[in-house]
Amino acid sequence: MGVDPAVLGKALAARMADIAAAIERYDAYAFSERPAPTEECGSGDPPGVARDLALAALRAAGDPLSYAMLQRMAGGDTPLSELSRATGLPRLAVWERVNGLVAVGLAGRRHEDDSAGLTPAGSTLVELVEGAVVAAADPAHQ
Repeated sequence: MGVDPAVLGKALAARMADIAAAIERYDAYAFSERPAPTEECGSGDPPGVARDLALAALRAAGDPLSYAMLQRMAGGDTPLSELSRATGLPRLAVWERVNGLVAVGLAGRRHEDDSAGLTPAGSTLVELVEGAVVAAADPAHQ
């Protein structure tokens, strides 16, 4: 099984940077009489944030229907209508599950053609799970 945890770590670091940038943009647009927050988005506990994001990604992927969508997206960008057929869920439910996968950095969405695909973190996670399945099913590994 050739899964490199560093690939997942780098993808999670990129997602943390995206989240921090989004927070900064929201803070810049916030209008309030209160003083601006003094803590910078990048400060705090980076290992703690990374751990929380990694665990959130595992929780999201651990749902059987969401994982079925990740498996399907492993073949490339997939229209949401196809994810709906693969899971038996209506489009709105698929939309929300994809949003959850996007939020934890496992998937990305393309609004132009109503499709979604895996990020490097999502690909790594699917490769890890499927590699474990193959190893568990192989009598030579037992």
